[in-house]
Amino acid sequence: MKYIRAKIDLHRDSGFHLNMDITVKRGEITALYGPSGSGKSSVLRLIAGLENGSNVEITTDSETWNARGVFVPAHQRGIGYVFQHSQLFPHLDVMGNLQYAIQRRHYQTDIELEQIKQWLGIESLINKPVDELSGGELQRVSIARVLLNGARALLMDEPLGALDQRARKRILPYIDQLHDRLDFPFLYVSHSVDEITYLADHIYLIDQGSIQASGSTFELGSSIELNAREGDRAAATVACRVITYDGKYNLTQLDFEGQQILVTGNRSHRQKLKLRIPARDVSLALTRKTNSSILNILAGEIIEILKDPNDTSALVKIKVGGQSILSRITRRSLDKLDLEVDQKIFMQIKSVGLLSEYDE
Repeated sequence: MKYIRAKIDLHRDSGFHLNMDITVKRGEITALYGPSGSGKSSVLRLIAGLENGSNVEITTDSETWNARGVFVPAHQRGIGYVFQHSQLFPHLDVMGNLQYAIQRRHYQTDIELEQIKQWLGIESLINKPVDELSGGELQRVSIARVLLNGARALLMDEPLGALDQRARKRILPYIDQLHDRLDFPFLYVSHSVDEITYLADHIYLIDQGSIQASGSTFELGSSIELNAREGDRAAATVACRVITYDGKYNLTQLDFEGQQILVTGNRSHRQKLKLRIPARDVSLALTRKTNSSILNILAGEIIEILKDPNDTSALVKIKVGGQSILSRITRRSLDKLDLEVDQKIFMQIKSVGLLSEYDE
């Protein structure tokens, strides 16, 4: 399956209108991001065949699942669906749940049990009862069962929503690695901007049933549109290339649009990195500070300013080459520096979060 396309124009009895056109391509993680009640889960349920409706068209490169007079049942679509809460059978242990999926495959798959155990790090869990698993372990086993059932595409609906922050950080790399190994459409739904920017290749920003913006993670992840409601969680997502490692100070030097960013640790075994730079950790100056303990100081140009009418802060978007960085500063600082669009500025970056390696 090369892609899934969903064209939806659905009116609910409640008055809610779901109106969007999305494409989920093979080999990418496509994300739906937006607040609760924006229609994200409804889109997944329509694609999976768990719901039907008029004016809904769901197609792939070779099949029509939904159209006028056409509705292919869920079990015939080959969709793997991972919910927020585990759907494992509590009376079976982990191996029993996985064997159940294998025995009832809807489609043949090249994915084998030993591969899945390794990919998701569940080798040590095989003989455990389900009620002895942690939240993160439950979700990894749930993903394994879905894939062993013969999925041709994967839909994930807030799969980490019930986990604490530590468990989320542990499971995200497993999901990220899956999309490198599985060459089929992958749609991920979340209202966590951290999850979305870590995993996604392409993002649809939706609200009140419609698409507000869409683009690559690097385009949309640093946008005002996606970050406007995030408060102190606002951050830019940027791509960098590894240059060299300084063992004396345990720092890796990265090239970011012809300028330098330093991150802690040895990242020299990687070529390209995705970074997340919190807007609250980016201060602005009219001149470059040379007598500062801050290592990462970049030059850029202001291209957008959002003043929060309900707050004393402002979100400033700064262009650096072909990418952008965000800075959240106080309205007082904005006025004191007399900042405006097209102005040259220097950014002092206090912290940088490593997201993942990425492919072009």
